[in-house]
Amino acid sequence: MSFLDLALMLLSAFAYAHFVNIADPETRAKLAEEAAKAPKILGAYDYKADAFFEDSNAMLTEFARGEISEIVALQQNQLLTIYVPPVAESREGQRLRQWEKVAARSAAIADAFEKAGQDGEMIILKMPDKLVSKAKEKQDIRLVFLPPGSPVSE
Repeated sequence: MSFLDLALMLLSAFAYAHFVNIADPETRAKLAEEAAKAPKILGAYDYKADAFFEDSNAMLTEFARGEISEIVALQQNQLLTIYVPPVAESREGQRLRQWEKVAARSAAIADAFEKAGQDGEMIILKMPDKLVSKAKEKQDIRLVFLPPGSPVSE
């Protein structure tokens, strides 16, 4: 999480607290119900892309396989969302284009989790909204565990 993410979360918490304080009791009860419905994160893991993959491929590193085995041992029977960020494309003979790389890397992580014991039906791949997204230097691979049956909105 970046500093900006934390600052935005803090700002939204203050705005929410202010709104709840000026709301009538019926509205407060409704807001409390909605907050209770939000999925609780049971575990979140962020990794630099180069820790999980070499520069221009979608094969997991040994480090990644070890991390996945350890995570599965800790986070059993939970819904897993996998997000792989778009990466910058270079035209120097790279085999995979940006969207292909995101899809292949996401699938490689999901496959490794399933082989390590994660229920494949409890794995959700989060893909970018566009085929070509602007690559962000500081975005990491994000693995988030939620309770089974949680709505996924991340």
